[in-house]
Amino acid sequence: MRQECLGVDLGNVIIDHVGFGTTPEFFQTGDYNIIPPVEGVFAALRRLNQERFNGNIFVVYNASDVADRKIVTWLLTRNFFDHTGISPDRVRRTQNGRNKLSVCGLYQATHFVDDRLEVLSHLINNVENLYLFRPQQNEVEQYQKFLNQVRLVNGWDEVVRRLIT
Repeated sequence: MRQECLGVDLGNVIIDHVGFGTTPEFFQTGDYNIIPPVEGVFAALRRLNQERFNGNIFVVYNASDVADRKIVTWLLTRNFFDHTGISPDRVRRTQNGRNKLSVCGLYQATHFVDDRLEVLSHLINNVENLYLFRPQQNEVEQYQKFLNQVRLVNGWDEVVRRLIT
């Protein structure tokens, strides 16, 4: 039996762009570091790391070079690695658009959490347990044919309940 591995998207799953109301203009000119984390994410990732995945969690995100610098600074400013126990070398940037299959393959992901059903659609039949995190309704409507192959979760407390209890 292979070791379980949890993959987690960054935007709107760890960094709360929707809740904050991040706009393209703010992204260009505002202080990215004031965007808050999604409620409960740090404690949830720490608990999942300690109680089920034993350090086998990775974070993946798609970003331009400019966005990448802001994201790395956000992670450091928020003490993400200390709070979650996730190693910095397990945070991966992709430039493959929304297809995160190659990174999931690299880490042999058994579970994946993302806010976009489109992203999860690329992982069907490759990652056993897919969790759609607080999705945006218009995106769900566009990819609804995949909805029956993922589990909808509305917050990190629910992710923890499903994965630990």
